[in-house]
Amino acid sequence: MIENVQTWPQQRQPVFRPVPSGGGMQRSNFPSHQQGITSPQPAKSLSREERQEAKRLSEEANFSFSGYQVVRREFISHRFDPAMTIRGNSITFNNSCISKLEDATYVQFLINPEERKLAISPCDEGARDAVRWCVIKGDKRKSREITCRPFTTKLFELMGWDTLYRYKLQGMKINYQGESLYLFDLTAKEAYLPQSRDPETGKLKRPKPILPSEWLETFGLSVEEHTASTMIDLSEGYLKPDESDNIPEESEEQTMQNNTVEVY
Repeated sequence: MIENVQTWPQQRQPVFRPVPSGGGMQRSNFPSHQQGITSPQPAKSLSREERQEAKRLSEEANFSFSGYQVVRREFISHRFDPAMTIRGNSITFNNSCISKLEDATYVQFLINPEERKLAISPCDEGARDAVRWCVIKGDKRKSREITCRPFTTKLFELMGWDTLYRYKLQGMKINYQGESLYLFDLTAKEAYLPQSRDPETGKLKRPKPILPSEWLETFGLSVEEHTASTMIDLSEGYLKPDESDNIPEESEEQTMQNNTVEVY
């Protein structure tokens, strides 16, 4: 009689591999690389353009005007920028200032004694207190010297300026109630001594500007202060020249002599 014999599946023989540090054998039940397992591929490096774009996006996401200062225009060449020059008996606007205020021939002077700001607003020829600020020749308009000793005298008193100097101020063109006008900060001035001749060559020496000493402590106003400086409401504290009798006198602490430094 034939007996039933149960056949068992043959067990897989373990694989023995050499141990690198010794002569023994290491037992492993895992398949080798030759049995289909591949190693992970290294990450692909970014191109130069991709790195630049990633940096740009990071800067854009984290940017803020906090801590920034707007560099003063007076620290940079501004020879051809709109400007006004005030002397002891006259005021002159440069041609750049004249040409950039559209077709204005007559203007009104408005001054804010408290904020130390002067606004130049275009007006019609027949308007009250209108001042002609340019000369028309053909299709061109050119600057002219505006004689106004009573006004400049009171202005020098207000600001504590020395009549020996002439003062140059940079104009800021702004829009107020749909009209363009110029705004001048009277405290942001450059002082110049009169021109003199070189005793040896006889040539005129170009005077160097004298800037307020506090300007050298910073690059300029903070972004917040700079934005606020352009805000203007002509109904708040602005006077026309014939109303300047209300201008308060300047204190001794605000004189120019104690608060300026020559810049080379």
